[in-house]
Amino acid sequence: MSKLNDFPILINSTAIPVPTEWSETAEVIENVNTTEAGTDITDIMRVDKLTVTASFGVSSTWLATFKGWANSTSKLTVKIYDSVSNAYVTRYMRMRNFNQGLVPNSDKNSGTIGLWNITFDLIEF
Repeated sequence: MSKLNDFPILINSTAIPVPTEWSETAEVIENVNTTEAGTDITDIMRVDKLTVTASFGVSSTWLATFKGWANSTSKLTVKIYDSVSNAYVTRYMRMRNFNQGLVPNSDKNSGTIGLWNITFDLIEF
């Protein structure tokens, strides 16, 4: 039986740690117009526009990597395993709402400049 660890999330070809939280929301982008007769006409522009809210507990090294992606003006290539198609799907996203917080007393861990809790949103183009 497969586990989440068997299907790592990839950002710009880098396998990231297993998140403490990963919540996906799919949105339908549509435009509704009303005719002169009062009938609504709905144009569906896009189905399955993905927004992800994620949380991680990371080292200072991973913090720097995630912060670099958050400050990037380029699109991120995100590969996520899709259980419906049983394959990876590639999404082009941007990272927004990045927050970081130092875990108390973790700066005493050797080999790191503390452990960090981070949260952010990934928003598909």
